[in-house]
Amino acid sequence: MRNNEISETAESKSLSIEIKKLSAEYLELYTQFKDMTDNEPLLYSVYLNKLGYLLFELFEKKTECSRLKMKMELIQTALNRDEKPDIPVIEVKLNTLLSNYYQQINKNAETLETAKQVLRDLLPPEFVAELKEIFHLLCKKLHPDLNPHQTENDKDLFLKVKAAYDLNDLTELKKILLNLDSKQEPAEQTTQQTTGEKRKKLDFISKNIAVLKEKIEKLNETFPYNMKDVLNDDDKVTAEQDAVKVQINFYEQEASKYEAFIELMLS
Repeated sequence: MRNNEISETAESKSLSIEIKKLSAEYLELYTQFKDMTDNEPLLYSVYLNKLGYLLFELFEKKTECSRLKMKMELIQTALNRDEKPDIPVIEVKLNTLLSNYYQQINKNAETLETAKQVLRDLLPPEFVAELKEIFHLLCKKLHPDLNPHQTENDKDLFLKVKAAYDLNDLTELKKILLNLDSKQEPAEQTTQQTTGEKRKKLDFISKNIAVLKEKIEKLNETFPYNMKDVLNDDDKVTAEQDAVKVQINFYEQEASKYEAFIELMLS
């Protein structure tokens, strides 16, 4: 009987160590996932600043090239009928046909301006680091995936923590942490749990880790997260820029040809 008690104590200690280890892993993954989702506008802004603006320019050049080609064809149609091309009427028709494209061009311009503003409004790195550190500590104490038996008050408090974090309210996060520091941390009350309870908690955290890993993996496969490696590599960014610039140059040359044809046709 004595040996059984010693064996159970050893297992209990081992489970406590594993729970602590997996809790730390979960917190890292949760912070990573939340940072990814919260920072999507920032990542998209970086993408636009490095590559997207050129794709917007390419779209504009292609639209202008299409307009000139259509204009040339409409002029040719009039000439084939031995009619003098009515340029104002043709321009109105082209504006109507391409109205959706011009709306997109204007929308792209607004998107670029928003992206520039996002980059201008970046928070100081020291502030962000402290914000994340305190948020990490509060998640350890209050996140329901680490504390399955938490009270309703703790659940409500965690919602306040997430709201404060989303609003970059460092003062509120510090206030919540200060109030919690005077209480015993539920996540660390493993010594009061039975071996069976610890096994259940270990299984609970393991499943939540698997879910988070799957979410992060899927997120990394979607835009703009799948561009992160490119954006962090100056050589890759330059290669992407050069490829788009080649296309822009092609459509500029095509547009020049169409303009020359139109001038010749009208003369």
